[in-house]
Amino acid sequence: MKRILILALILVLPNSIAEMSHSPKEVGEGETFTALIDTEDDVVSVSFYVCTLEEPYTCYKPVEQNREDTDNGRFVFTYKVKSNDYPGYKYELNKEDNSTEMIPRQDDYVHYDGMEVVKMEGTDKYYFKVDIRAQEEDGAMLYAPNLVLTLSIMSIMALINRR
Repeated sequence: MKRILILALILVLPNSIAEMSHSPKEVGEGETFTALIDTEDDVVSVSFYVCTLEEPYTCYKPVEQNREDTDNGRFVFTYKVKSNDYPGYKYELNKEDNSTEMIPRQDDYVHYDGMEVVKMEGTDKYYFKVDIRAQEEDGAMLYAPNLVLTLSIMSIMALINRR
């Protein structure tokens, strides 16, 4: 039973840590990344901004989500990567007292573990960089185990050990 618990921790821990950022970490053309944003209770809405961080610089219309439209207070935004797209994103927290807070800020440059914050060239705006996966010739990729796979493996191991 101890082996099952250790295996579960090894496989589930990376998935739970990744929920505090964007997923997947690397994307390619036509793929979608998801930004998960947890906020304090005083935030009434979040505006999500996406811009390309390399030539040609393009910023897209922001998407706003109200707290009533969230899943237990977690704001979820998605973006589909276009051809020759090098996306970065930021978000603005709109609070109950009508104040706003832009994330990331210049002073947040090193405060987000596992996420790279970059300054958009020619501006004073900062964005979380989404890594673009290099084109692979053979198309082979290694996938991280997900929660369903982890639970399936644990169930099979538990059933096998019962006999």
